[in-house]
Amino acid sequence: MASAGGMSERARATALGGARALFLWAAPGLLALVACAAARGGLWLAALVPAGLALASHAQVVAHGLRTWSRALGTAALAGACAVLLALGAGPALGLYRTVTVLSGSMRPTFSPGDVIVVTPERARDLRTGQVISYRIPIDGRPIETHRVVRILAHGDEPIVQTKGDANNALDPWQAKLHGGTLWRYRLRIPLVGYPILALRIPLVHWLLVVLLPACLALFVVANIWRPRPRPVAPRARTDP
Repeated sequence: MASAGGMSERARATALGGARALFLWAAPGLLALVACAAARGGLWLAALVPAGLALASHAQVVAHGLRTWSRALGTAALAGACAVLLALGAGPALGLYRTVTVLSGSMRPTFSPGDVIVVTPERARDLRTGQVISYRIPIDGRPIETHRVVRILAHGDEPIVQTKGDANNALDPWQAKLHGGTLWRYRLRIPLVGYPILALRIPLVHWLLVVLLPACLALFVVANIWRPRPRPVAPRARTDP
């Protein structure tokens, strides 16, 4: 009859083997999430932190056993990563909102360079002066600008507007016609989040995050999973003289 200690040891070994198999399935998805977040940029970068925590904590679970705190941390981090991805992917995909990285200081103090702003759709016919909107300006390349509406020259589903940056002394040198019947109105800002996004546009930083970091993380995780562990030496029984 097997002893309780032997059965407990076999149960731990079985659980650890199951955790290793589960991690081997989950790790490629988490690494793909890291690469996707780095490549997509924007608020997707927020997924790097929970995804990294999930990988690290699950590696600890596999390497050192099923510790309660590690399992809880890994589960929470993985849930956080899924929540961030759901919020960042579902919202823009469904047209609920968009995010824009601020590059200039023309709208200080409303928002500043390095901020990320959130804009939501609104009917163009409901546009009012004083609102801040994101739109494509009528110059070469049609870049997106986010400025305050100071004049509405024509109302309706495709209004013609004159805009101005809050920090600028002069009006913008164009009159823009807003097409499509929908415009994107500024709602809130997330301070300083845009700086990592701007850094990601540097080729070296982009390569480090997209290629080198996932590769090193994968090697670290695999090494921790399959590294042999020394077996504990049982203490010798003392004998009375």
